[in-house]
Amino acid sequence: MLRQVRSGEATITPLPTSSFYFNLKGKFMKKIAIVALLSAFAAAPALAENYIGVNVGSAKIDLSGASNTSSFALLGGFGVNENVAIEVAYTSFGKDNAANGSIKSKGVSFSGVGSYPINEQFSVFGKLGFASTTVDVTVLTGPFAGSGSSSKTGLTYGFGAQFNVNKQVGIRAGYDSYKIGDSSSSSDQNVMSIGGIFKF
Repeated sequence: MLRQVRSGEATITPLPTSSFYFNLKGKFMKKIAIVALLSAFAAAPALAENYIGVNVGSAKIDLSGASNTSSFALLGGFGVNENVAIEVAYTSFGKDNAANGSIKSKGVSFSGVGSYPINEQFSVFGKLGFASTTVDVTVLTGPFAGSGSSSKTGLTYGFGAQFNVNKQVGIRAGYDSYKIGDSSSSSDQNVMSIGGIFKF
Protein backbone atom coordinates (compact mmCIF):
# COMPACT_ATOMS: atom_id res chain seq x y z
CA MET A 1 0.00 0.00 0.00
CA LEU A 2 1.04 3.64 -0.57
CA ARG A 3 0.60 6.34 2.11
CA GLN A 4 -0.09 9.78 0.69
CA VAL A 5 -0.04 12.99 2.82
CA ARG A 6 -2.36 15.83 1.90
CA SER A 7 -2.21 19.11 3.92
CA GLY A 8 -1.72 17.50 7.31
CA GLU A 9 -3.94 14.46 6.79
CA ALA A 10 -2.94 11.02 5.66
CA THR A 11 -4.78 9.19 2.86
CA ILE A 12 -4.25 5.44 2.32
CA THR A 13 -4.28 4.48 -1.34
CA PRO A 14 -4.03 0.73 -2.20
CA LEU A 15 -1.50 -0.32 -4.81
CA PRO A 16 -2.94 -2.00 -7.92
CA THR A 17 -1.56 -5.38 -6.88
CA SER A 18 -4.48 -7.64 -7.89
CA SER A 19 -3.80 -7.78 -11.65
CA PHE A 20 -0.05 -8.13 -11.06
CA TYR A 21 -0.59 -11.03 -8.64
CA PHE A 22 -2.92 -12.96 -10.97
CA ASN A 23 -0.66 -12.42 -14.00
CA LEU A 24 2.31 -13.72 -12.03
CA LYS A 25 0.30 -16.68 -10.75
CA GLY A 26 -0.90 -17.54 -14.27
CA LYS A 27 2.63 -17.53 -15.68
CA PHE A 28 3.86 -19.65 -12.79
CA MET A 29 1.08 -22.23 -13.27
CA LYS A 30 1.80 -22.44 -17.01
CA LYS A 31 5.45 -23.20 -16.26
CA ILE A 32 4.44 -25.94 -13.83
CA ALA A 33 2.12 -27.49 -16.44
CA ILE A 34 4.83 -27.45 -19.12
CA VAL A 35 7.39 -29.03 -16.78
CA ALA A 36 4.89 -31.73 -15.74
CA LEU A 37 4.03 -32.52 -19.38
CA LEU A 38 7.67 -32.79 -20.39
CA SER A 39 8.37 -34.99 -17.38
CA ALA A 40 5.52 -37.32 -18.39
CA PHE A 41 6.91 -37.70 -21.91
CA ALA A 42 10.39 -38.26 -20.57
CA ALA A 43 9.17 -40.96 -18.20
CA ALA A 44 6.99 -42.77 -20.77
CA PRO A 45 9.77 -44.87 -22.40
CA ALA A 46 10.78 -46.23 -19.01
CA LEU A 47 7.25 -47.38 -18.33
CA ALA A 48 6.35 -48.85 -21.73
CA GLU A 49 8.63 -49.90 -24.58
CA ASN A 50 7.76 -50.86 -28.14
CA TYR A 51 9.83 -53.47 -29.95
CA ILE A 52 10.41 -55.47 -33.12
CA GLY A 53 12.05 -58.87 -33.33
CA VAL A 54 12.93 -62.00 -35.24
CA ASN A 55 12.89 -65.67 -34.14
CA VAL A 56 14.24 -68.88 -35.64
CA GLY A 57 13.56 -72.34 -34.34
CA SER A 58 12.22 -75.85 -34.74
CA ALA A 59 8.53 -76.60 -35.39
CA LYS A 60 6.60 -79.86 -35.39
CA ILE A 61 2.99 -80.82 -36.02
CA ASP A 62 1.55 -83.15 -33.40
CA LEU A 63 0.80 -85.91 -35.92
CA SER A 64 2.16 -89.44 -36.25
CA GLY A 65 5.07 -89.49 -38.69
CA ALA A 66 5.58 -85.73 -38.73
CA SER A 67 9.14 -84.42 -38.73
CA ASN A 68 10.76 -81.30 -37.28
CA THR A 69 10.89 -78.32 -39.62
CA SER A 70 12.70 -74.98 -39.51
CA SER A 71 10.56 -72.05 -38.36
CA PHE A 72 11.00 -68.33 -38.85
CA ALA A 73 9.05 -65.45 -37.29
CA LEU A 74 8.82 -61.67 -37.50
CA LEU A 75 7.13 -59.85 -34.64
CA GLY A 76 6.31 -56.43 -33.26
CA GLY A 77 5.09 -55.34 -29.86
CA PHE A 78 3.40 -52.29 -28.37
CA GLY A 79 4.14 -51.73 -24.69
CA VAL A 80 1.02 -51.01 -22.61
CA ASN A 81 3.16 -50.63 -19.49
CA GLU A 82 6.47 -52.02 -18.23
CA ASN A 83 4.99 -55.52 -17.71
CA VAL A 84 2.31 -55.84 -20.42
CA ALA A 85 2.57 -55.66 -24.22
CA ILE A 86 0.38 -56.38 -27.25
CA GLU A 87 2.28 -58.48 -29.80
CA VAL A 88 1.61 -59.25 -33.48
CA ALA A 89 3.66 -61.95 -35.23
CA TYR A 90 3.95 -63.72 -38.56
CA THR A 91 5.39 -67.24 -38.32
CA SER A 92 6.42 -69.65 -41.05
CA PHE A 93 6.36 -73.15 -39.55
CA GLY A 94 8.39 -74.58 -42.45
CA LYS A 95 7.81 -77.43 -44.88
CA ASP A 96 7.74 -81.12 -43.94
CA ASN A 97 8.73 -83.20 -46.97
CA ALA A 98 7.80 -86.88 -47.10
CA ALA A 99 8.18 -89.59 -49.74
CA ASN A 100 4.62 -89.14 -50.91
CA GLY A 101 4.13 -85.38 -50.48
CA SER A 102 4.61 -82.41 -48.21
CA ILE A 103 2.94 -80.25 -45.56
CA LYS A 104 3.67 -76.52 -45.27
CA SER A 105 2.11 -74.21 -42.67
CA LYS A 106 2.19 -70.59 -41.50
CA GLY A 107 0.26 -68.30 -39.16
CA VAL A 108 -0.45 -64.76 -38.01
CA SER A 109 -1.02 -64.22 -34.30
CA PHE A 110 -2.27 -61.44 -32.02
CA SER A 111 -1.38 -61.94 -28.35
CA GLY A 112 -1.12 -60.29 -24.98
CA VAL A 113 2.30 -60.70 -23.36
CA GLY A 114 2.90 -60.45 -19.63
CA SER A 115 6.45 -60.33 -18.28
CA TYR A 116 7.93 -60.57 -14.81
CA PRO A 117 11.46 -59.22 -14.22
CA ILE A 118 13.77 -61.38 -12.10
CA ASN A 119 16.42 -58.65 -12.14
CA GLU A 120 17.50 -55.83 -14.46
CA GLN A 121 18.74 -58.23 -17.16
CA PHE A 122 16.61 -61.36 -16.85
CA SER A 123 12.82 -61.78 -17.09
CA VAL A 124 10.24 -64.49 -17.81
CA PHE A 125 7.08 -64.05 -19.87
CA GLY A 126 3.84 -65.71 -20.93
CA LYS A 127 1.64 -65.16 -23.98
CA LEU A 128 -2.03 -65.78 -24.76
CA GLY A 129 -3.97 -64.79 -27.86
CA PHE A 130 -5.50 -65.84 -31.17
CA ALA A 131 -3.84 -67.09 -34.35
CA SER A 132 -5.03 -67.62 -37.90
CA THR A 133 -3.11 -70.51 -39.49
CA THR A 134 -2.95 -71.97 -43.00
CA VAL A 135 -1.81 -75.47 -44.01
CA ASP A 136 -0.92 -76.48 -47.56
CA VAL A 137 -0.90 -80.24 -48.24
CA THR A 138 0.44 -81.97 -51.35
CA VAL A 139 0.00 -85.72 -52.03
CA LEU A 140 1.98 -87.04 -54.99
CA THR A 141 0.54 -90.51 -55.62
CA GLY A 142 -2.38 -92.72 -54.67
CA PRO A 143 -6.14 -92.19 -54.54
CA PHE A 144 -5.74 -88.91 -52.64
CA ALA A 145 -3.15 -87.42 -54.99
CA GLY A 146 -3.43 -83.67 -55.39
CA SER A 147 -3.03 -80.55 -53.31
CA GLY A 148 -5.20 -78.43 -51.06
CA SER A 149 -5.16 -75.98 -48.18
CA SER A 150 -7.12 -75.33 -45.02
CA SER A 151 -7.30 -72.51 -42.51
CA LYS A 152 -8.15 -72.29 -38.83
CA THR A 153 -8.46 -69.59 -36.19
CA GLY A 154 -7.86 -70.65 -32.61
CA LEU A 155 -6.09 -69.96 -29.36
CA THR A 156 -2.33 -69.65 -29.18
CA TYR A 157 -0.19 -69.57 -26.09
CA GLY A 158 3.47 -69.51 -25.19
CA PHE A 159 6.07 -68.85 -22.51
CA GLY A 160 9.77 -68.17 -22.29
CA ALA A 161 12.61 -66.10 -20.92
CA GLN A 162 14.42 -62.95 -22.01
CA PHE A 163 17.94 -61.75 -21.37
CA ASN A 164 18.52 -58.02 -21.86
CA VAL A 165 21.95 -57.41 -23.39
CA ASN A 166 21.41 -53.66 -22.89
CA LYS A 167 18.48 -51.23 -22.81
CA GLN A 168 17.78 -51.64 -26.54
CA VAL A 169 18.57 -55.30 -27.29
CA GLY A 170 17.20 -58.50 -25.77
CA ILE A 171 17.61 -62.23 -26.48
CA ARG A 172 14.54 -64.47 -26.19
CA ALA A 173 14.02 -68.21 -25.94
CA GLY A 174 10.50 -69.56 -25.94
CA TYR A 175 7.89 -72.22 -26.63
CA ASP A 176 4.68 -71.51 -28.57
CA SER A 177 1.69 -73.65 -29.51
CA TYR A 178 -0.85 -73.03 -32.30
CA LYS A 179 -3.87 -74.84 -33.75
CA ILE A 180 -3.80 -75.88 -37.41
CA GLY A 181 -6.43 -77.68 -39.47
CA ASP A 182 -9.98 -76.74 -40.43
CA SER A 183 -13.37 -76.22 -38.81
CA SER A 184 -13.92 -79.94 -38.21
CA SER A 185 -10.50 -81.09 -36.97
CA SER A 186 -7.24 -79.65 -35.72
CA SER A 187 -3.75 -80.53 -34.55
CA ASP A 188 -1.19 -78.73 -32.46
CA GLN A 189 1.68 -76.92 -34.16
CA ASN A 190 4.45 -76.51 -31.58
CA VAL A 191 7.51 -74.28 -31.91
CA MET A 192 10.73 -73.98 -29.91
CA SER A 193 12.59 -70.81 -30.86
CA ILE A 194 15.34 -68.36 -30.04
CA GLY A 195 15.68 -64.82 -31.31
CA GLY A 196 16.33 -61.17 -30.66
CA ILE A 197 14.19 -58.11 -29.98
CA PHE A 198 15.09 -54.47 -30.52
CA LYS A 199 13.38 -51.94 -28.24
CA PHE A 200 12.58 -48.33 -29.06
